[in-house]
Amino acid sequence: MYGLDINFLNDRPEYKKDIPKLIIPGPSLADPRAIIIGAAAAVAVNSLVAGGWLYINEENNRLQADLGQLNAELSTLDPQIKDLEAIRKKANKFKAEAKALATVFDQIKPWSALLGELGALMPSGVIITRIEQKEAKVSAPSPAKKSAKKDEKKETPETVKPTATILLSGTSESYGKINDFQLLLENSPFFQEKTKLISTVIKSNPTRLELRESKSTLAPEIPELPPIIEYKIETNLSPLGASELLPQLKSKGAIGLVDRIETLKEKGIL
Repeated sequence: MYGLDINFLNDRPEYKKDIPKLIIPGPSLADPRAIIIGAAAAVAVNSLVAGGWLYINEENNRLQADLGQLNAELSTLDPQIKDLEAIRKKANKFKAEAKALATVFDQIKPWSALLGELGALMPSGVIITRIEQKEAKVSAPSPAKKSAKKDEKKETPETVKPTATILLSGTSESYGKINDFQLLLENSPFFQEKTKLISTVIKSNPTRLELRESKSTLAPEIPELPPIIEYKIETNLSPLGASELLPQLKSKGAIGLVDRIETLKEKGIL
């Protein structure tokens, strides 16, 4: 059977021991310092919040005033900005027109200067009877050629500045003088180096000698002049602009064009 042992000693007064109790000191209502500290802390927090709100409100009002002033200044400047933009557009337009006009002047080669140059180049015994000018035809390259030369920066003068073709027809006493004339054309700054002799034909000299009336009864024999050579030479005008040929143009009497080019250079347009 089970036995039940119960110890009743702890219930007896003589065996009870004193157990110490933990006492936590707290604020006493009798001490006013705690109340004063709490109230001061509350007032400080409220004052801080109120001061921050007043500062933010003041800054907001100041920023609003600055924004209003800036908007007012912007409204006064907006018409001026539009006027300046209109003036800038007109200035760009005038500058483009002046540049285009300068380009036209720079591409001019007056025929007075060209004829003076041809007259200076013709050897003795060479005559020009006809001058024809054919304007250059610019043909657009095919798309394949465009893509192949897309990254190329250098281009030949023929592709950059196509020039007019000049066909010279005339007569000469000999082939050697025609050859000399062709070489002189190639070395002239007014023409390109690719000067070609198109054709030469030997023909009888159309010039006839006539004797003055003479009292002599004998009729002298009139000699025939040697045959002449008709030639055709094809050349091209130089791609150089008038601004690059000022000394040559001045020497050939194209003073008006020279003065215009120099004026455009002084104004910075050309």
